[in-house]
Amino acid sequence: MQKNYIKKNIDFYSDLVEKHGIDIKSLNWGSKESQELRFKILSELTELNNKSIVDIGCGLGDFYKWLQENNISTNYTGIDITPKMIEKAKERFPNTNFEVNNFLIDNFSYTPDCIVASGIFTYQNRTFLEHFITKSFDKIKHSLAFNSLSSLANDKEQNEFYPNPLEILAFCQKITPWTTLRQDYHSRDFTIYMYKEKNK
Repeated sequence: MQKNYIKKNIDFYSDLVEKHGIDIKSLNWGSKESQELRFKILSELTELNNKSIVDIGCGLGDFYKWLQENNISTNYTGIDITPKMIEKAKERFPNTNFEVNNFLIDNFSYTPDCIVASGIFTYQNRTFLEHFITKSFDKIKHSLAFNSLSSLANDKEQNEFYPNPLEILAFCQKITPWTTLRQDYHSRDFTIYMYKEKNK
């Protein structure tokens, strides 16, 4: 079942990349503005300058581009399960580390300061989200930030995953008390920050 889902996901995004190339449409985002708003909220996790970051589900490398444009210098690694996404990301940023990697299966050997994930749960489920949270938090030195569509959204699309932000917050707080829920930036979305220690 998992392998079938992974193939379906890769095929879906590969087709979008083939059709649209380096474009917001290849990521199935609603708009560049909403994507960049989410990047801004993710970047407020902590002082990111000089930190090592793994961007899970990096797509075409847009978060890396956003960091550059906002003068945030990091030791960045982007990973994604879709080879065509990584191929395009490497074309855009040949001196940056991008890898084809299914984090929940393949893992990686290094331990970054921070992990971020934007927009990777849209077609997932609660089990996948909780697995991601648990494994990601175990890998970091400092902090984790991820976003998701919200069950509190007034307008919902069929076949998309809308978890309850308070339920996800409660799950995260069982892992660490140093957890923050953000719902103040988008009517259909929420972001959670998790820290190894009390954030300074």
